[in-house]
Amino acid sequence: MNALKMRADASEFQFARERELQFRIDARSKMALALWAAEKLGHVDPAAYANELLTEDIIKRGGAVERLVNDFAEAGIPVATQEIQSRLAATLRQVAADMAA
Repeated sequence: MNALKMRADASEFQFARERELQFRIDARSKMALALWAAEKLGHVDPAAYANELLTEDIIKRGGAVERLVNDFAEAGIPVATQEIQSRLAATLRQVAADMAA
């Protein structure tokens, strides 16, 4: 019974570790995306804008992409949702590769 408990604990630890890693990858990739958007939108404080987007995405999954689409539309900058999503996918791959190295 003790061995079974140890296996369950190890499995839970591995799951928690993988979730934490995925959260970090997601946050760093969204930060990179937000910094790109802040530059395009001409924000004076790109880091503050990126933090706003990260907070919004934590509150509502996918909130960062929605906010970016709205911010670009309000600014009159033609950026398609697909471009934002493909940029996010590219940053996810890059961040994951960087963290794996």
